[in-house]
Formats: sequence, structure tokens, C-alpha cells
Amino acid sequence: MLQWQKRTPEIANLLNPAFCGLVIYTTVAEYQKKVNEGLPFPLMYLILPIILHKNTRNRITSKTNMVVWLQQYQDILVGFPVRARNLVSFTNEAIEFLLYHNNIIIENKRVIISKKISKAKINRYISADQEISECISKAAHVGRWFYNMRSVENIYAAWGVKP
Repeated sequence: MLQWQKRTPEIANLLNPAFCGLVIYTTVAEYQKKVNEGLPFPLMYLILPIILHKNTRNRITSKTNMVVWLQQYQDILVGFPVRARNLVSFTNEAIEFLLYHNNIIIENKRVIISKKISKAKINRYISADQEISECISKAAHVGRWFYNMRSVENIYAAWGVKP
């Protein structure tokens, strides 16, 4: 991981811990709405590679089951393992950011929302940019996908990666 001051402005802006943290927080919050337990920790490492890849994010639809969707758009899986590996350190930074601000806790290998981010604060943030709004909206959808699949192993297998 490069020190903050040595990162290019594009990387620093796109992959800053606050933004990545909000994407992750949104996925966890949506998952937690569906079930009264936290998101299984290993799934944290799939969120950013799914959401930050524009081609993947743009194709996510709310009407299709994740496995059916992946079968329909198999080209999305090309390069996914490399994207996921390359985003591990940024995911870790985002997790640290959320932990530092007491937004999440990790308990029994699950990530749980411990302090909610106000809807007004999120809306102010997403109103600044359409792409940010899309990322947050699609992150919520990924939370629902993960809930509907329920099995960490099956989710990882569907994306062609191993925890």
C-alpha cells in the first residue's frame, strides 16, 4: 500500500477510505435489514471489486438473481480475481476507517452496523455526483444479492474466486 501522499490524485480520490467505507457500509446495512445478523466478514472483499468496476456496476439490475445475472454477463468475471486481489488493501483501509469511526463492529466473523450514518448525510454526499449515487445504490443491491445467496462459499464460487 502506497503512503497517502505518494498516491496519484485519481487513486486518492476514487479509492479514499471514506468513499470506499460508505460503499461497504451501504452493502452491510442492506444485508442487515434483511436478516438480524451481520454480513459474513469474507464477503467484505467482494464489494469494492463489484461496485467500483464501472462495467459491472452499470449492468447490475434489481430484478435478477445474482447467479442468473452472472450467467447472463459472464464477461464480467474476466479479470475479477485480479481486481479483487488489487482492492484488498483498499478494502482493509475502508474497514479500518469504519471501525475507527465506530460505524461497524466485527463480531463472530460478521460485520455489524454499530452506529448508523444518517440518511441526510448520505444524501448530501451522493447528491454531489451521479456516479457516487450509482455506487451507493448498487452497493445496496449487492447487499440484497448476498442475503439472497446466504452462502459465502457459493457467492465466492459464483464470482470465480476463493476466500
